[in-house]
Amino acid sequence: MRSLIETERLCLGLPEPADAAAIAAYYRENRAHLEPWSPSWPAGFFTEDFWRDQARSTRQDFRTGTAVRMVIALRAQPRRVIGILSLTQVVRGPVHHCVMGYSLAEEVQGHGYMLEAVRGAVGYAFQELRLHRVSASYMPHNRRSAAVLRHAGFTIEGYARDYIRIEGRWEDHIMTAIVNPDWSG
Repeated sequence: MRSLIETERLCLGLPEPADAAAIAAYYRENRAHLEPWSPSWPAGFFTEDFWRDQARSTRQDFRTGTAVRMVIALRAQPRRVIGILSLTQVVRGPVHHCVMGYSLAEEVQGHGYMLEAVRGAVGYAFQELRLHRVSASYMPHNRRSAAVLRHAGFTIEGYARDYIRIEGRWEDHIMTAIVNPDWSG
């Protein structure tokens, strides 16, 4: 992993092809935990080959400035993937905006890691990417995600009916965002 963000306990960085086994293992080990919140996964999703290809694609998106897809690891265990965080749909021009998505391994929930990762990623989006706004959404019954975003400073902006297809059903989502108060074009 090429580290982009370091927090007190975490490293967030671009995955490399050498990280494919760790990423595939993360998704295999957490499949049941993540499925209720995730769109359908493509064929091969749980394989190392899939994640080697994704690492190359992720680097291309990073180079073109359209997305920053990162793996999350503990600083004490930098080769073990405990989560994923992405800043996608980066748009410049009059909006300077992106959409944040994330997931965290079931076994490390409840230690504040996702809040720490989200805060680090928002700082990166505002300072390094020079974005004005970061949006994130969550399903209304996902209390953990609601709490992470609230504690990270996101505010609720609306309710999107039938927003994302999850496990074959269109699911409503709460729309949130955080705005960079110090943005200067």
